Amino acid sequence: MCLCKRIYIFVAIVMSHVRTDDTLCNVDQHPAWNIIDKFECGFSASDRIIGGMNAALGQFPWITRLGYYMSDEKEPEWLCGGALITDRYVLTAAHCVNNIAEDSELALVRIGEYDTSTNPDCQLYLCAPPVQDRKIKKVITHPSYDKPPFHNDLAIILLDTPVEINDYVLPICLPRSHQHCKAELSEFVTVAGWGKTNMTTEAKARILQYVSLPIVKPEFCDFFGKGFKLGVSQICAGGERNKDACVGDSGGPLMRVFDTPDGPKNFLLGVVSFGPTICGIKKPGVYTSIPYYLKWILNNIVS
Repeated sequence: MCLCKRIYIFVAIVMSHVRTDDTLCNVDQHPAWNIIDKFECGFSASDRIIGGMNAALGQFPWITRLGYYMSDEKEPEWLCGGALITDRYVLTAAHCVNNIAEDSELALVRIGEYDTSTNPDCQLYLCAPPVQDRKIKKVITHPSYDKPPFHNDLAIILLDTPVEINDYVLPICLPRSHQHCKAELSEFVTVAGWGKTNMTTEAKARILQYVSLPIVKPEFCDFFGKGFKLGVSQICAGGERNKDACVGDSGGPLMRVFDTPDGPKNFLLGVVSFGPTICGIKKPGVYTSIPYYLKWILNNIVS
């Protein structure tokens, strides 16, 4: 099987053991927290992918869609996802901002999406505000992206203007303590997005999908190509048939809920990087570890 990058947004997935050390989240005094702490994070407005389920309205208010303009096309193509971490910063995969498709240009970020066919989105008698589109002021790609190949797949997008925070547009929490930086084998994590929902067609989801899968051993991802070996900066997740991320899910968030003094909150543990060419075939996928890159992320928020 070739080592193929996914132009998708994961639906919900298993996360492999996050191989990290105790110092990675030891950045509690970093000045960037002064920016991040201005916002509530990780709360879902809901009570409550291939093989995924419909999310509830407001369940994942930090998920974004990345829009690309192709040659001679008037409407954007939505090829990747991301996660809002402040009112102006979005995390995504580096391959989503570097030559994602021929003759394409990353042009905008959409926040507050749920049903791609309606705007505003409503569920029963409750309606969310209209989606918010923002242009891109700056893209920061990790300087070691693809060195070695398929590693350091992470980028930061700075929006041209801040988004309006509400119950349906809210940042996800970044891991801040050792407790939030680790996930053990057999624990469950979640991925969500609008990527492909069927292994045999090109159809993508209209309504935001999510799925939860268990963490798997890192060596399960060493099959992707000759000489490829999962690094400590990557997470191996998945492996259940018909439960996977797929085309359209790249850059989307890998999430886990932790209890906090303010109640349960969602924390960002990874972003969708790449996986098997065919989705949902009992092969896991690879995710970029957010705890590993936390200091780099914080440094670029204040730079």
